[in-house]
Amino acid sequence: MTTMNSARIRFAVRSAALASLACVSLVAPGALAQTPAPARTPAVPVPASGQAAAPAPAAAPPIDMSGTIDSLPPLSIQPPVLDLGFMAPRIGNKGTVTLTNTGKTPLTIAAVTPSCKCTTTSALAGTVLQPGQSVPLEAALDGASMPQTHRASIRVLVEGYAKVAEIQLRAETAMPVRAVPPIINAVEGKPRQGRFVVESIDKKPFTICAVGGRVPEFIGYNAGDAPRAQYLVKFDLDTWQPEFPAYLAIETDRADCPIFDIWVRSERTIPTSAFRMKDYRVNAGRIDVGGSSDVSLEMEDAGEDILAVESGSPEVQVEMLGQHVDSKVRKVSVRITPKSPREGLLYATLKLYGREKEQPLTMFASVRPKGAAGCIGCNPVQGPPAKAPPAPTPVTPSAPAPAPAAP
Repeated sequence: MTTMNSARIRFAVRSAALASLACVSLVAPGALAQTPAPARTPAVPVPASGQAAAPAPAAAPPIDMSGTIDSLPPLSIQPPVLDLGFMAPRIGNKGTVTLTNTGKTPLTIAAVTPSCKCTTTSALAGTVLQPGQSVPLEAALDGASMPQTHRASIRVLVEGYAKVAEIQLRAETAMPVRAVPPIINAVEGKPRQGRFVVESIDKKPFTICAVGGRVPEFIGYNAGDAPRAQYLVKFDLDTWQPEFPAYLAIETDRADCPIFDIWVRSERTIPTSAFRMKDYRVNAGRIDVGGSSDVSLEMEDAGEDILAVESGSPEVQVEMLGQHVDSKVRKVSVRITPKSPREGLLYATLKLYGREKEQPLTMFASVRPKGAAGCIGCNPVQGPPAKAPPAPTPVTPSAPAPAPAAP
């Protein structure tokens, strides 16, 4: 009988641990930080005689957790960090780590839980590893629609151990040409001038045709020099009047990356979120003069029908081609067509309309003559010269203290 009770207790402990682990994975951090309500002390009823009622029965004794080891399981993880490298937009990637039992007793994997729903893993719950035995754990990361870095973790819970083994996962969604850093932080109090790197992932030379529709301003590179695989570009947000764009669109001569962007993050450029969009910007790529581009807009509001789309600029026409739900994600197909024969950067807005809500999005494209190679058609304008980034303040050594006077 004692053996059966002990087994039930261990099962209850494992179930509680798994439930706790699932909550930590799925509940938003802000929800976990809420202040709990103060506990209320129940009043003790007093009978008509005026004497206090008998005290409530004592609480049940705590569950015996002596069978759970308060340490990490003897589980080797190789590699300890799963680096999936660069991923093309919307493509994703997957990799494998090896779990090895380095202890002297069998280990049972109770659960494998990713820290975000963008990550899926192979099903290993219930797998028993004998001493020295290994098992592969495969993890797949969904691709994002726009460039960004990814940080996630995978938690492995082993029966009989209170602490969870954790695998770090990292990757970067990037186009063949990227900016480092991918964001300009322009919030209140941050410098309005600075620099960023633009480089090709495959290390092949290329040419930057325009930055925000303007002639790029380089550091250490002159017009006419041979193309490079990496450039240092300076910017000055104060040269944009009346206000700087939410995204600096960078046009290049590469056919596989004609245009990409850097988000200029500020209090004004943080997107409004009427719908839960996968991204709040639309990169329509290269559009031939007289042509159009079809894009897919993804939103997590699977039950929200989009009734109409509307352009925010008289220079571009947008048309909804259709929509469907795939894996709880609504995908809206939209055709973007420039109305004028003007070449160069197309930068405008569009709106998605639901029954009660509407969602503005920023769209951009590089409009060039059909068949044009290199930077032909980008037609950047000469913007006001950018100021050099502020130099670090020199440190002036303090003067030595005067020698004490002789007695």
